[in-house]
Order: sequence, then C-alpha cells, then structure tokens
Amino acid sequence: MKQLFIFLLLICAINAYTQEAQPKETKLDFYGFVRNEFYIDTYKGLDAAHDQFYLVPLYVGKDADGADINEQTSANISAITSRIGLKINGPEIFGAKTYGNIEFDFGGILKSEPTLLRIRHAYSSFTWAKSKLTVGQTWHPFWGGTIFPTVAALNTGAPFQCFSRTPQVRYDILSGKFMLSGALLYELQYASKAMESSNYTTSNQAKRNGILPEIAMTIEYKNKDFTAGAGALYNQLKPRMTSTGSAGQFKSTEFIAGKGLMAYMKYAHNKFSIISKGYYGQNLTQITLLGGYGVASVDPRTGAETYTNYTNYTALVDALYGKKWQAGLLVGIGDNLGTDKALYNDGSNKAKTCGLLQNVKGIFRISPSISLNVSKLRLVAEYELTTADYGIGAINFQNGLYADTHKTENNRINLLMMYFF
Repeated sequence: MKQLFIFLLLICAINAYTQEAQPKETKLDFYGFVRNEFYIDTYKGLDAAHDQFYLVPLYVGKDADGADINEQTSANISAITSRIGLKINGPEIFGAKTYGNIEFDFGGILKSEPTLLRIRHAYSSFTWAKSKLTVGQTWHPFWGGTIFPTVAALNTGAPFQCFSRTPQVRYDILSGKFMLSGALLYELQYASKAMESSNYTTSNQAKRNGILPEIAMTIEYKNKDFTAGAGALYNQLKPRMTSTGSAGQFKSTEFIAGKGLMAYMKYAHNKFSIISKGYYGQNLTQITLLGGYGVASVDPRTGAETYTNYTNYTALVDALYGKKWQAGLLVGIGDNLGTDKALYNDGSNKAKTCGLLQNVKGIFRISPSISLNVSKLRLVAEYELTTADYGIGAINFQNGLYADTHKTENNRINLLMMYFF
C-alpha cells in the first residue's frame, strides 16, 4: 500500500509538472493499458504472477495411487498486468535527438508478491543520423526488436521465445536497410541460476560475481515487407562463492560461460503476417529459455567444482491474419541436447545440476486465437496447449539426459480484454 501511495504521488507530481510552462523541446506522454483476463488451466505449471505468466506444466511426481499430483484444474481472473508508462521526447543533446522511457506494471515479485508495483523499462536514448545509443533497462537484444509473437498469453511465446528485460548499454549502427548492434548487459529480474542455496540461487549474484558483462551482437535487415535478423551472445557466471571439501572451506575461483545464437524473420503484407524464430545455445536461463549446467568434476580436498553446460534449442512460427477481426496461430518446439561433458558421479547416482528445468527433454506448444480490435479496445479468446517431457528413471552421466520421459500437458483457455490509452 505504501508503494502504491508513493507511486500515485509521483504521478500527480509529474502531471502537475506537465501543466506548467516547459521548454518547447520537451514533451511528456503517458501511455498504457488496463488488462483483465480470465484463464483456466488443467495442469499446474512453472509460472509467475497468479499463474498468468505460464511457461510449461511442472511435473512434481505421483501420489501413492499413481495419480499425477500437479494434474489439477484451476481458474482465475486478474488485472495485475495492467501497465502505465511515460515517454519523454527531449531536446537535442550532443547533436542527437534524446528520448526517455519509464514503464511500470503491478507484477511485483512475480511469484511471492505478484501485486506490487515493479519497473519494466527505464532507459534513455540518443539518436543521430546513422547511429543510436541506449542506456538503461529494456528488452534483451535476443527479444528481436519488433519481431515477437502476437498472442494473448502474457508469456509472449516463452520459453520458445526470449523473454527478458535487462540493464544494458547498447549501440546501433544504421546503414541503409541494415542495423548492426552491440550490447553489454547485466541482470535484474531475469537472472541466471547459481549452485549455492538461499537467496543467492534466485538473485543476480552469480552474474555479478561473473564480473564480465554479457556480450550480445545482432544484425537486422529490413525492407517494406520483409525483416530478417540474427545474433550471438556470450555470458560468464560464477556459480559458487565458496566450496567445502575434506580439508575445509575454500574460496571458489571457477567460472562457466554460456554461448547462444538466434535468428528470425518476418513477412507482412496487407492483412497477413508471419514470423519465425530460432534459438540455440548453452545455459540461456537469463532470457527465460530452458536449460542450465551441471558439475563435471569435484576436487575432494577443496570441494572445488568444474562445470559443463546443457545445450538447448527452440523454434517457433507465429501467423496472423486480419485487422479488425484477427485470427492467429503459434506453434513452438524445443529440445534438450544434453551436456557438453560428462557429469560428475559421487557414487550416489544423483547428478548435481542447476538451471531452468534442465531435466526437461522436449517441449511443444500450439496456440490458436481469435481477436476483435475496436478503437482502443482489444478482445481475445485463445487456446494454448503446452507439453513438456520430463526425464525420469536413471540419468545418463555421459550426457545429462534420462533413460525415459514422462509427458505432461496443460490446456489453457484465456479470455482477454485490454483497454489502451
């Protein structure tokens, strides 16, 4: 309540400022939407908020009678993903057009406190004739700019599509129909996983201790009807701060680095558009793709560990037809290709792994939708089928995969109403 009160005071102060005399070169514009959705699921999932951000069905095992515990139907209605933002078009500085953006929603700490005010975007940009500098928090370069699925689901295609807003410094070079971009990034709400327990597991400490920023490079080509792009990234982490062996506790020195590739295209003409995207890489959990890493070796004296990455890929196609009435269809697939090196076996036949469902072998989604757009109102009815194949039985230490899999399936019906302003 205190946060909401402070936020409302801030809005009133900004509004009062906009009513006063301002330099003509500065313009403030509020925007956003009120979003309400009713949704039904047939299987509890790996999700955030009040199940609104749904990734995949989450398998936790069976009961004493052999019934799948998480195969549970649930329903809800919520408005917490409503959003408000402020666009700031400012004066020319250093010969560049300046722009600022700050945006909030009420997603809070998505799992534990999903009704708190939280920051989404907070960045400034400087645009010259053939280049642009962006500093602050905004979409990860692997999000793909304006190329992302048009769906009702809050997940926007994740975990088949990158989903991450992150602090960064990004520089774009414009040359005709091409744009070449480079970015240095750290982590905030979407963080890499650490081996150590407690809050360290879910914070961005593994990235901060990794020292080096994540490095991402992208290139995009765009003409009237067609857009294509590709990118690569490198991300270094430090999974542990300390280790414990037979000789006591020691400071850890081991790092692990993940690499990733992505590519996308879009064709849009009249009422029809289609996009396709693909991702391939190791331990890309910071952009909400499944995967992770595991322990490859352990020094008995110090407990020091070395690590090996899981490699995963995903691909999706999303098609849309219409303007006032729109029909859409998204199809996504993904697979876990296993670890680069053999996992360490301490004799217990249990591997030490870490990540975002690195025990999932394959994922699949199909999601048709129908929507009506009238002025500032958007109404959507969407069905989303998502499956995940979980590894069960004995793990193969040579590649980190399992002898067998258990298929989980969620059926979601989502009714959405959005009013834009």
